[in-house]
Amino acid sequence: MSKSFISILGTNDYLECLHKFPDGEVSTDPVKYVQEDLINNICKDWTEDDEIRIYLTEEAKKRNWFDNGHSGREGKAITNLGLKSRIDSLQLKAKVLSYSIKEGFNEAEIWEIFQSIYDSFKENEEVIVDITHSFRSLPMLLITLLNFAKQVKKIRVLGIYYAAFENLGPIQKVKEIPVAQRIAPVLDLTSFSNLQEWTNATYDFINNANINLMKSLVKHSSKQSTVKDPIVKYFPTRVLDRIEKLINNIALCRGKELIKFNFTELKNDLNELKNKEINQTFKILIDEISNKISNFNNDYQILVINLSEWCLQHRLFQQTITLLQEFSISLVLNDLNLQTSYKSNRNLVSQAFRIKSQKIKEEEWNEPAFSNKDLIKEIFNLFYFDKLTSSFNKLTDIRNDVNHSGFLDDAGSVESIKTNLENILQAYKQVLGSHYANQSLQSSK
Repeated sequence: MSKSFISILGTNDYLECLHKFPDGEVSTDPVKYVQEDLINNICKDWTEDDEIRIYLTEEAKKRNWFDNGHSGREGKAITNLGLKSRIDSLQLKAKVLSYSIKEGFNEAEIWEIFQSIYDSFKENEEVIVDITHSFRSLPMLLITLLNFAKQVKKIRVLGIYYAAFENLGPIQKVKEIPVAQRIAPVLDLTSFSNLQEWTNATYDFINNANINLMKSLVKHSSKQSTVKDPIVKYFPTRVLDRIEKLINNIALCRGKELIKFNFTELKNDLNELKNKEINQTFKILIDEISNKISNFNNDYQILVINLSEWCLQHRLFQQTITLLQEFSISLVLNDLNLQTSYKSNRNLVSQAFRIKSQKIKEEEWNEPAFSNKDLIKEIFNLFYFDKLTSSFNKLTDIRNDVNHSGFLDDAGSVESIKTNLENILQAYKQVLGSHYANQSLQSSK
């Protein structure tokens, strides 16, 4: 996988200084351009497949890329090696390329800069960025551009660096400081890029119930020692595995797995993660993930409502139908103290719903599924059966419509199906919520 170092060169007549890198190491020789130290520190072992890309306005090219670009008093030229000569002197194997860009004085020029830098990126390459001398809005542009390129060209940002020369003080004061004592700190801003990735991944989880981006971040970052991601250090793979298992169980309507799922353990893991040494912004993202599953628990009545709301929120309409109906059957069987996993038991309750809905007379109960007439009569007297029959059978009509792919003459529109499901869920909430509250009240007496 190829690597690239990218930097925008400025126009000022920079003062020589040393640099202190994020790992605490201080460069040994004063340099005029931070790019010299960054490239020497980062790119010295790069190969011919890697590239150093310097983006230049016409003024930057004249003043700092080529030699002797600045003038002293009375317009006399100052002997000075430009950045090109200084990089060449490092004798690196990586290619050194320069790109012309606009000044960025208006929106059109800013978009041209965006396009020029974007076009230079290769698919899947690893990128290190220096934003020290980026002028005006360009640092913000670069951060936005990197996020865009991550999505489209699948680049990987290994580092974003800024040399805080201003930390030494006003320029006139710095001139009075001996060169050997001018040590400008190099700030590692990679976490801002990582935050964008985690923001995208969290958004995808919250809005689309997709955990793949998060898993990819943890998996990739854990293998890349150069990627300094404060959350990866503590984010246990098991947490993501559990979240993924939950999502897949919902998507595939794995009722028994959902009932047995250890929601408490997952919530505790997320709470533990929030107590680790990560910055407040990342804690906010963890809060968002925690809030997403905060209402889940293993109580039948609460679980079916929360699962159904989850499915509607994520446009899993068929799963909403299936989970509501199948949990309804389980609720009835629980009231009968019958095994919920037996197909014959489930068929019996399902037939009871059909008998009640279609008002089939007892003398017509001749099908094999109706053989246990006494049990069917007992089902008719159960609370959940009585209160959920109307909603259950409305769900059956929608389920048939969906399973026939809308080809039937009386097929409903997407909007009508969504609205009906929302109304049915509200009816379920009224029944299950009020009954659960009454049970809780009675058990507390």
